[in-house]
Amino acid sequence: MELDKYGTAQNLQDLLGIRNDIERLATRHLPQDAATPKLELFDLGDAYRLILEVPGVAQENLEVAIQENTLIVAGLREPVEEGLQIVISERYRGHFQRELRLPSAVDREASQAHLQDGLLTLTLPKAG
Repeated sequence: MELDKYGTAQNLQDLLGIRNDIERLATRHLPQDAATPKLELFDLGDAYRLILEVPGVAQENLEVAIQENTLIVAGLREPVEEGLQIVISERYRGHFQRELRLPSAVDREASQAHLQDGLLTLTLPKAG
């Protein structure tokens, strides 16, 4: 029986390259840090529906903009009340911004936003 010999260093580099490709694909659509709200984007055929998690953020502290095919949502999570001593805090407070390149152009004027129960739902009709 004859054994095939493989160059260990080259095989390792190939495996590391594959691992890096898998990690890049797995994290491509995930927020970059804890401050970045998570989202879901759905294609409804004639429009997109985007749902963004913004618990504890008041409507007056949210801004939504569309620049070309990029959706930008920015906001502010209010700081903790003065005088309170924090024992444990796992929630991000302060400014945040999330940008998402949309798959196609949308009609900015016909777009709608609705905030309920910590979820910002955007309906973005596709441009004709």
